[in-house]
Amino acid sequence: MKKTLFSSFVLLVLGLAMSSCNKDVVPTVLVNVKVLFPNNYSQPNAVGVKVTLTNKADGAAQTATTDANGTAAFTDVLPGTYDLAASKSLTAMEAQSLTGFAQALELNASRNGVVIMEIPSPLALELRLAGSALGNLVIKEVYYTGSRTAAGGTYFSDQFVEIYNNSTDTIFVDGLCIADVYGAAGQINTTTRPTEFQADMANTYLSSVWRIPGKGKERPLLPGQSIIIAQDGVNHKDPTLNPNSPVDLSKADWETFNERPDNRDADAPAVPNLERLYFTGGFDWLLPVFGPGVIIFRTPDFDKLEKTAIPGSTLAARIKLPNAQIIDAFEAVQNGNSSNFKRVPTALDAGFFFADDTYNQQSARRKVAATIGSRRVLQDTNNSTNDFQKINAPTPKGF
Repeated sequence: MKKTLFSSFVLLVLGLAMSSCNKDVVPTVLVNVKVLFPNNYSQPNAVGVKVTLTNKADGAAQTATTDANGTAAFTDVLPGTYDLAASKSLTAMEAQSLTGFAQALELNASRNGVVIMEIPSPLALELRLAGSALGNLVIKEVYYTGSRTAAGGTYFSDQFVEIYNNSTDTIFVDGLCIADVYGAAGQINTTTRPTEFQADMANTYLSSVWRIPGKGKERPLLPGQSIIIAQDGVNHKDPTLNPNSPVDLSKADWETFNERPDNRDADAPAVPNLERLYFTGGFDWLLPVFGPGVIIFRTPDFDKLEKTAIPGSTLAARIKLPNAQIIDAFEAVQNGNSSNFKRVPTALDAGFFFADDTYNQQSARRKVAATIGSRRVLQDTNNSTNDFQKINAPTPKGF
């Protein structure tokens, strides 16, 4: 009888002890962290990403790597407040597959002060990686040749330049400048000579310069989107203009209105005007129909740029722009034998484009290098010979 009572007492004590211990056990949580690549990448889920979960109370850190679904699983996480971080290094080959640009890249993401409680378990969290934007603005299409009227006359008011966001991020186009490069496109007549500034490979000399107005964060351009800058923002197919024209530019994003006392350049009220910074042309911003040099650039203070006189000429001085400020360049010359008339330094554009004739509606359009999701990545080797194709009619905002 005594032995039985003693055994019962021991069991009771052990039971109470175990009950007391169980009260001190804190349930842990399963935490699943979903890691995503930046928007506009070719795939959403980021595989092979190192994720770190750090307890803010004691600094204890756990690491896990995302699986084929982009998920990093953390088991036995104590409730508390945590900092979350993720990082991924992309080789140039990996970046090209994901973005269209062959450039090594570091991607990171963080989320601080994440409160983890006992419920729910599993807890689902999400991180989206971010890194430097790849790519930039490029000149997508230049329609400069013009068209013929029904009577056989010449018509050039339907010229336009299209600028495309070829990057992986939104770019604000406020303050972006566009200009035509000084110099002849070829042996137009017996006295035509190459630009007098051809030997200066560090600078580009500009005839007329225009700028998109804005204070820096007013005019966003999404990846894969473009803007049209028209010489005249009207429907050029209108019977009163040139029904033979290939373009309706009444919905252009901007036009170059050259305000003059004689009103020779009509203002299209439905299309906003660029700021005219410097002008050396006639009554309108006419790109040379034999072939223009066109650049886009940004500069911290346009008024501080040097104005350089043309040697031996009474024409207006040209704007001297350091090449380092140029974002993209396009050059077209009169024909395949006009390479000695290049105006754009080879470091910016190693080649040139040429049309078959003037006023034949042909246009220069940049080639597509890759398609990432729904975003087209345009070819950009800084060589207009390789990067542009000749098309029989312009395709504003088209491919």
